[in-house]
Amino acid sequence: MEDYTKKGSVTPGELWLAGIDLIARREHGSAELKAKLTKRFRKRDCEPDLVEQVIQQLTEEGLLSDERFAASRVRQLAGRGYGPSRIFNDLRQQRVEHLISDTMEEAFDSEVDWEAEATVVYKKKYGGAPIEGDWDARQRERGRRLRFMQYRGFDAEVSQKLVNEDDRGDRSTEDAE
Repeated sequence: MEDYTKKGSVTPGELWLAGIDLIARREHGSAELKAKLTKRFRKRDCEPDLVEQVIQQLTEEGLLSDERFAASRVRQLAGRGYGPSRIFNDLRQQRVEHLISDTMEEAFDSEVDWEAEATVVYKKKYGGAPIEGDWDARQRERGRRLRFMQYRGFDAEVSQKLVNEDDRGDRSTEDAE
């Protein structure tokens, strides 16, 4: 049997098998799978149109689905403690943000209580530790906590509420009185 890995053109069968191999491990978006297949066969003569045909074939066979990938990615990131804006940005990077229609957003918002999720993430990180000290020290700590919640993708209003609950104010002036 001839070795096609070092020379010659990539066959549709090879592309299809490589695609199946990747999909078997986890869900992939079509853009992600296209990039991986192109990278895998970059040293060989691999026609971009052929990659597109294999992606289309896998989609028609029901083996590749951007909708399944997007739903899987949303569940995965929400389970890791990321908020809606971080998840949406991730889907945009994966080139499947077009699947987040108004109806999907409504279902997504109704399935997840984002305020409760934000509270869990915040409590896990800060453990209810109060924000104390003089005004400058409190403002720095408030800023750190708010940036963390923003990085995780949670709404500013919810983050502000959580930080305000931990801000004990300037204890040094209260103790002096």
